[in-house]
Amino acid sequence: MQETIPLSLCNVSKSFGPVRALNNVSLSVRTHEVLGLIGENGAGKSSLLKVLSGIYQPDSGDILVYGQKRTFSNPAAAASAGVGVVHQEQSLVVNLSVAENILMSTRATKSGNKDCKVRFGIYNWRKINEEAAEILKRIGSNINPKSKVEDLSFADRQMVEIAKALQISRQPGVQPIIVLDEPTSVLEDNDIQQLEQEVRRLKEIGSVIFVSHRLDEVMKFCDRICVMRNSEVVGERLTSKVNADELFRLMTGRQAATTSRERNKSLRDSAVVLNLEGLGAKGKFSDISLKVRSGEIHALVGTNRSGREEVCRAVFGAEEFDSGTVRYNGKVVSRPNLRESVYGGVAYLPSERKLESMVAGMSVAENLQLTHRGERASSIFVNPAARRDKAKEWISKLDIRPPIPDADIASLSGGNQQKVVLAKWLEDCQLSLLILDHPTRGIDPGAREDVSTQIFAACEEGAAVLLIADTLEEAISLADTITVMRDGEITATFDLNSGAIPTHAELVAKMI
Repeated sequence: MQETIPLSLCNVSKSFGPVRALNNVSLSVRTHEVLGLIGENGAGKSSLLKVLSGIYQPDSGDILVYGQKRTFSNPAAAASAGVGVVHQEQSLVVNLSVAENILMSTRATKSGNKDCKVRFGIYNWRKINEEAAEILKRIGSNINPKSKVEDLSFADRQMVEIAKALQISRQPGVQPIIVLDEPTSVLEDNDIQQLEQEVRRLKEIGSVIFVSHRLDEVMKFCDRICVMRNSEVVGERLTSKVNADELFRLMTGRQAATTSRERNKSLRDSAVVLNLEGLGAKGKFSDISLKVRSGEIHALVGTNRSGREEVCRAVFGAEEFDSGTVRYNGKVVSRPNLRESVYGGVAYLPSERKLESMVAGMSVAENLQLTHRGERASSIFVNPAARRDKAKEWISKLDIRPPIPDADIASLSGGNQQKVVLAKWLEDCQLSLLILDHPTRGIDPGAREDVSTQIFAACEEGAAVLLIADTLEEAISLADTITVMRDGEITATFDLNSGAIPTHAELVAKMI
């Protein structure tokens, strides 16, 4: 007996003017399966997810639900087919309860029904909390439905997102298909283990589409992997019969290169660019002392609440500190501020690029000139031609897609946005200190190589780098020095140039 496929796309295409976002894409999601979806930034994954969720409608091709043609004219139509999406950028309302977030998108049961949640405009909170608890139980979560979302950890918020998607897609007689878009991008190792358990539970009650740039996680979580490149599906592999190198080649069209760097033992004789002495901020971190030298990559590792992000922000002037000393190129900076940092050769790439690193509605070229105008300006005026030429140069260096200087940065994929906001800092000819908070978060392996190459180039030019890596493996691979933080304090420092390379387990032991 032939298997009935819950959801299939057949020769789906989608264009935006001259840009072909999807080109004859065909794929299927099978019962009780985790399907991995991978590809470079700009490969078409985001457009495909928007078609699946009813945000975009295809120009041609068919969507089949159990073999029958369906039109996903809006997200509600996709949900009626069982499709629920957990987006990369969390969409929860943090000042509402867990139950309110899970059930806010569902229709209230008609008054008079024994399961009625709204009667005469009055909410039945007991019913609402009970239903939310039941949904959470289905994915193995014991989060209190009455808890405020703002009080939850990132990992627990992710569980609420999954429960919300499951509730929206829950239809009588329909198998839920949950789309997880970069679900591990803001999670720590322990949280990722918890997510793995949730994915297994979702697989038992339906199917999962798992979108990620981390090839090791895709191979660990998924049964089958679909690879996209240049808006097309270029390969499909069973996880049991493929390795990371082959997946990288399918994604990028080239062989993987190493992102490790030759460590330089002479760095200990280089000039100290940043020197922190007993730095503290009440309730955030205390007694932070470290040095970052010219040409050095110094990584801070720790959990989400370790204080590492706050230290970086204090050095740049985005947050205040109340004790200790910051010395920059030998000079005491009593109270760093943003303007002085920018014009003094300090760059800061925050983890929240959409909120703090870019201006949606402005072009790629305009975003690139937000911090340093250089030869693109004469007095108070900007030279559009020079700005566009400089943008083309960085578009080529970092393979930013689409390669259009006048494109709205909001129309780019997350990874290509990340390249733009990094280039905004790298082009500063006076760059002395580069502070990077998760610079490779949400970007594909090929783009990660491009970004790493540019970071190495900055070091070769003498810049010091203070890095919060995306993973411990990345920190070990890139850094000359690793400082471990826990509960706002330094618990260990490793000099990798001395040959004492810490293991993953050694770092974790100092973090928790």
